[in-house]
Amino acid sequence: MLATSVHAQVGRLVMSVGGLFAFLGFSIFDNGLLALGNIFLVTGCFIWLGFDKSRSMLFQRDNLKFTVFLAIGFVVVLSGRPRVGILFEVFALYNLMKSYIHRAFKFAKGMLSYVGLG
Repeated sequence: MLATSVHAQVGRLVMSVGGLFAFLGFSIFDNGLLALGNIFLVTGCFIWLGFDKSRSMLFQRDNLKFTVFLAIGFVVVLSGRPRVGILFEVFALYNLMKSYIHRAFKFAKGMLSYVGLG
């Protein structure tokens, strides 16, 4: 088993709780659960990545406009419109993580071709 830091474990736990609350909020159309789940997901992501990595990713010159979208989405969620705020956040996070997502798909495709499935 890989050794992980306590911060990473706590971050994953907080993200899991946030995912559960967000799922329940979407399932039963409860804006309170949806907002709470969103807060836990965002907080857990920052705990898991750490302050320095999060800051370096968010405040790069190319990523500033998406950081603003993320902040606007978070404020909209807290102001009582979680569905609209989450749309802002999904757009921002996709664009912030675009290079990581493409790398992950490329890695997965390589692994599938390695085992003969791709």
